[in-house]
Amino acid sequence: MMTKQNKFILAIAFQVVIIFTIIIFKLSVLAGGTDVLLKIAPVDPRDFLRGDYATFQYDISNVYSYSGDGYKINGRQIRNGDTVYIVLRQSGKYWISQGVQTNQPTGSVFIKGKVESGGLESQNNLFDEYRPFGDGRIHVVYGIEQYFIPEGVGRNFSFWDKEAAARVAVDDNGNAVLKQIYVDDKPWP
Repeated sequence: MMTKQNKFILAIAFQVVIIFTIIIFKLSVLAGGTDVLLKIAPVDPRDFLRGDYATFQYDISNVYSYSGDGYKINGRQIRNGDTVYIVLRQSGKYWISQGVQTNQPTGSVFIKGKVESGGLESQNNLFDEYRPFGDGRIHVVYGIEQYFIPEGVGRNFSFWDKEAAARVAVDDNGNAVLKQIYVDDKPWP
């Protein structure tokens, strides 16, 4: 029979294992991933509850379909929450979107993301309603949209009049980890 002390120790050990698993996963992406430089447009400089951080939207965050009837891949309408893969190619110093796929690509550098908006939205599971941006684009998030910075550095600083970029490591499965922010070609902060 397990005592309360053994249950407590087991619960703490389980949480520690989860934390170390996340750390090891992120370190493996950093160590074995391909470095890409993505152009960013910061959105929000500070959160009073979490401290100084920057929230980014990348140039590859909005993917356009020029069909005018929503974003479709192989005739299939994209839904909010779908996993998509953005194939990247280098154009100058930045990496840009070369296309979007619903299946994991092979033989190219790509980043995996989730469709946050612009696709079909389920409405109480009875029917689907399409709510596009109006220009056939989907907004994709990659899990690298927030960057925490040393306390006090984010105050009175604006990215809006500067050229900002993010160095991101992308592994063979499209998982991404944010490595460094650059402002006007210099590491920041």
